Amino acid sequence: MEFILKLEIGNSEIFIMVWLFVALGAYFLLAGAALIDKFLLAGKLDDPKIYAFYVGILSSAAFLLLPFGFWGDPPPLVFVFGIAAGASQIFGCYFYFSALKKMEAARAVPAVGSLVPIAAFFLTALASGGEAVLTQNELAGFFLLIAGGWMITAKGFLPSKIGLRSIFLAAFLFASNVVLAKLVYLQMPFLKGFLLMAFGSTTAAMGFLFFKSVRRAVFSLKGGHKQGQPNLLFFFGQTMGGSAFLLQSLAVSLAPQANVPVINALAGAQYVFIFIFSLFLAKHFPKVFIRKKSPTVLAQKIIAILLIIIGLVIFAAD
Repeated sequence: MEFILKLEIGNSEIFIMVWLFVALGAYFLLAGAALIDKFLLAGKLDDPKIYAFYVGILSSAAFLLLPFGFWGDPPPLVFVFGIAAGASQIFGCYFYFSALKKMEAARAVPAVGSLVPIAAFFLTALASGGEAVLTQNELAGFFLLIAGGWMITAKGFLPSKIGLRSIFLAAFLFASNVVLAKLVYLQMPFLKGFLLMAFGSTTAAMGFLFFKSVRRAVFSLKGGHKQGQPNLLFFFGQTMGGSAFLLQSLAVSLAPQANVPVINALAGAQYVFIFIFSLFLAKHFPKVFIRKKSPTVLAQKIIAILLIIIGLVIFAAD
């Protein structure tokens, strides 16, 4: 069911899709969280595996819902979808953090974001039994997304190989999360579905304990400030990110199934926020947020972001 507000202004009626503004709020918070992640990954908390572990463990906060009867006893297939959705979110975070560590935020985030709607569209078509087809407008939007994603990662005329593998894997896993989450929400109420996916996220995070570097960072008993330990800035950033994920999940729950890729398409607003905030923060942390300040590089970023935004708008409006 799609929730729509109707506002009456004089003799005019304005219809507002609630899920649209919920999604925009999520991307505003994600922009702030991405910049905090970049700052921390350039410092002492620099291992993407450790970072992803703590992000996943924080998902266990959703277990506070258990005493209130929100565990829904889902059917086996829905249970698998929910666990896979939560796990794909955390593994996607790992590859995203890997790309963010290697690249500046103004490149890594749009690069991942330009690929997620494309992957989400085809995964949605697969999940719906091939009923979804590409229209001419969608093909045009996808072409602009690909062009913008290429430009944002390129150095000169060729795409940079730095972080490229991580970008592709992160995009595929994030798209899988959204598509699987919608399949869960079609069968379960929002909070019950959200709790199920949080269980999947926490389980996936525990898998990072197989890595020695993660165990050393988590279970070290030595005193003092240690490499790989989260600080208050980390928890603030994850609070922003967690709130954004909750809003995004709510938007997925409220939106019609056909509009799920549109939620990813709204990421264009996030890129604008990140680009503007990065320019401001570069005055204080130039090595972290902007590595090259030449007008050519800045112009390339602006054009790439514009191409991605136009592609997202075309795709969303079709």
